[in-house]
Amino acid sequence: MAGRFQLKTPIAKRLVILIISASTLFALLSVAIQLAFNYMGAVRHAESWVDDYNRANLATIERAVWQSDQQLLEKLLRGLVQQQYVAAVELNSIGGVDVQLGQQVAKQKSYLYPLNWHGVVLGELRIGLDLSLIKQDITAQALVILFTNGLKTFLMSLIILLLVGYLVTGDLRLLADTADQIFTEQQELVPLPSRLLQRSDEIGLVASSMQQLQQRLQVGLDARMKAEQALQQYHQELEESVQQRTEELNWQTDANQLLSEISLAFLNQKPNNTKALLQRASSAIASLFPVELVAVLEFERQQAVYRDVWALPGQQNPFESIDLSPLGQLKRRMVNVAPIVVRDVAKLRRIAPNEYALLKKMKINSFIGVPLSDGRKSFGLLACASLKSCVTMDEHQVILLSQFAAAVSGLLISEKNHIAMARLQNELLQVNERLQVLAETDELTGLVNRRPFKRELSRAVTGARRRKSQFAVMMADIDFFKAYNDHYGHVQGDQALKQVAQALSKVVQRSDDCVARVGGEEFAILLSDANKQELPLMAQRIVDEVAALQIEHLGSNIAKVLTISLGAVLVEPDDVLEPAKLLEMADACLYQAKNQGRNRAVFDLDS
Repeated sequence: MAGRFQLKTPIAKRLVILIISASTLFALLSVAIQLAFNYMGAVRHAESWVDDYNRANLATIERAVWQSDQQLLEKLLRGLVQQQYVAAVELNSIGGVDVQLGQQVAKQKSYLYPLNWHGVVLGELRIGLDLSLIKQDITAQALVILFTNGLKTFLMSLIILLLVGYLVTGDLRLLADTADQIFTEQQELVPLPSRLLQRSDEIGLVASSMQQLQQRLQVGLDARMKAEQALQQYHQELEESVQQRTEELNWQTDANQLLSEISLAFLNQKPNNTKALLQRASSAIASLFPVELVAVLEFERQQAVYRDVWALPGQQNPFESIDLSPLGQLKRRMVNVAPIVVRDVAKLRRIAPNEYALLKKMKINSFIGVPLSDGRKSFGLLACASLKSCVTMDEHQVILLSQFAAAVSGLLISEKNHIAMARLQNELLQVNERLQVLAETDELTGLVNRRPFKRELSRAVTGARRRKSQFAVMMADIDFFKAYNDHYGHVQGDQALKQVAQALSKVVQRSDDCVARVGGEEFAILLSDANKQELPLMAQRIVDEVAALQIEHLGSNIAKVLTISLGAVLVEPDDVLEPAKLLEMADACLYQAKNQGRNRAVFDLDS
């Protein structure tokens, strides 16, 4: 099996090696001890034999030495040297009898026996034992002992090896093969052989523990697989949530950017650009929300008027206004200025039948409306509708739609304010024009007064210089007008002033000419583009026209009717004169006319 553990030193081999090593060590130790004891025993045996031999023959040897029986002495000593382990015998006597048999060896142990005959010291007997011979015998015994113990150890090891193989290693290998199959491919429980589980020894305990371990591993594996599946499902849900949240954030970013662009465009709007901005807002809302219809409605009395509509291609745009009078539920909801969310129009059948009928007529399945408000009340509605299905908007989308509605409300309020401001400006302009007319018009006669006359005079001076033309300035005064007021009263005097003004205006009719009342009974006249021939005729005509009114003036010293005196100045284009100077010159001519008898005109044609 791939990946299976390779045995380097099996238990049987290690056990045999340990047994042989221990047995060998024990055998060597026991052999060494036994040989030591055998060696010491052999030495003691040799010593005991020598002692026994000497005790048996020592008296004979002492007698032979005393009698100097050389032949007997040699015979006795030769018999002694021929004994086992005796290497040499040496006899030294005082009487000169010396005998030496055998030879000295390196490892030899000597024994000394004194010789006495009846109390007389004869000499000494020295016997040497050859210890090497003892060692040779002991060595021979050791070989036999070692062979015997080695054979015994071999047989015992073989028996132990067979027993271990039968009782231990075979079942251990079976356990190992079973363990190799645990959770390999099928990840299922591997049954252990019953004979292993039935054993009552350590192997049975290991087999039982392995089975329990396998069961715990199976439980742990199942728990891990469930945890992995739950983790994988959570990871998938997390990815979907992150993706959904990312899409929502991207949508929110795009929506906020569109809202910012539209709000900025609304702020920079031009008076005539409201329709285009509403269309842009409707298109932006349609691109952000899953709807088929976006409408901006504005309330006018009891009508909801469409200001702008966006619809999918092929959809009919409902441009007809909506009658709000029967839509009580809608009007009550509009009072709260809160978004109106109708996810399923069918639910309105009972609670709002009129609204339901209207939406079904327009083929709308779901509807979301946000009131357009000025902060106090609703004046319109931003409506989003789905014609195909029931659309659900979350809270963030409703809030964003409310922000769009606030922007549209601001745009429409700005438009209304602009229209109101324009109307107010027009009214102010008209009022200002009327005030200016009143300020520059004589209320009694309807003629302009001194200020606009001077302005016209300045314009005439500039125009004459530019065109190189002549113009004339006249000053006229009613003769004895104070006496007229004193005699006829101021009311009649006012009527006389009106008639004189009408007579002057009747003569001076050109658009560039001007007649003004510059004092109580004084009048100023501007004749543009005059000449020396025309001026006398015009001046006299004016005097005659007033006299022709035949207004009775009994207080006059020159005539029975109301008359005027007139002074006229002809101005050349090269004359550098201020308007005030020209009036002074015309007034001087008027003074001359009065001095000459009144009811006449005096001219200055060479000023």
